[in-house]
Amino acid sequence: MNTKIIIALVSFIFISVSLDAIGGNQGGGNQGGGNVMVLNLVGTGNGELLKVPDIDGDGIEDDATCFEVDLFNGENGHLIGTAVDCLSMIASVGDGLALVGTTYFNLPQGTLITRGNTTVQPVTKAIVTPNGQSITHITGAASNENAILEGTGRFEGQTGTVRLSGMVDMSNIDIGQITFDCLFVIALDPSSSE
Repeated sequence: MNTKIIIALVSFIFISVSLDAIGGNQGGGNQGGGNVMVLNLVGTGNGELLKVPDIDGDGIEDDATCFEVDLFNGENGHLIGTAVDCLSMIASVGDGLALVGTTYFNLPQGTLITRGNTTVQPVTKAIVTPNGQSITHITGAASNENAILEGTGRFEGQTGTVRLSGMVDMSNIDIGQITFDCLFVIALDPSSSE
């Protein structure tokens, strides 16, 4: 092969790899900046009664009990902001609960607000997180429909799906306190990211 062709090919590969690194990882990036973000809400929050965007379609904001906790990048464990998890329309179903969760992710690039129908069930075996937190309930939510209500900054006009897989300690719910360790996987639609 001609030496000039080999040099050109190696240069092309090097430039492509460098541009990809500069442009950010589409699998998440270190600040939750890609098309798929894995965000971890961790900490103990004290419930505060606030309003969230309309849930029941009457055009009026709805009441929610909201808990503010730290927000970590689920890929590398770095603290990247705060999250406010707001719980509304809570109903007992068997041993568990059904509720509407509205979550505010306050990130360096802007705020992202998501919503999902959430199931909360008591644990059936003892669960303790790696940092020693006892867990009383498992939570989950997912949908194949758009779960993004609003966004600011980088997230303005975004749509996408959200999956919640979480663990909570509700042993202090009588004093309005919940401890969270919840993972959210947010997949932004590529068409709304352009």
